[in-house]
Amino acid sequence: MYKKILVPIDGSDKSLKAARHAARIAEKMDGTVTLFHVLPQPPSYYMRSVDNIHQIILNEAQKYAAEVMQTTKEQLADYHLTIECQTAIGHAADEICRKAREENYDLIVIGSRGLGELAGYIMGSVSNRVVRHAPCPVLVVR
Repeated sequence: MYKKILVPIDGSDKSLKAARHAARIAEKMDGTVTLFHVLPQPPSYYMRSVDNIHQIILNEAQKYAAEVMQTTKEQLADYHLTIECQTAIGHAADEICRKAREENYDLIVIGSRGLGELAGYIMGSVSNRVVRHAPCPVLVVR
């Protein structure tokens, strides 16, 4: 039933918990898991910077994403399944829903609040937006 599972990760404990939950489901369903990290798009004024700060910020964000994905993948090593790692640049909820739609994922498993309670309240929770706009079922892990 859930053969292709998308797991947005951000390095938080909640996203790691979601990844473990997705791995258990995928292992039982003989499915695959894609760990997906969305890099924030730097503000446009960085792109016009003379000293190439845009590229520096993007390089640091990509390095962080690689570390987060490697750490998460290591935490899932005991599960017998295929794990892919991918990134995108943009608004997290939009990119998660776009990927799920374009690549026909069967399920999204996402942590409830990676940002923390206050930031999530002020900015709006990514998981809440994904639940409202995803093209497939979404499992929110607390």
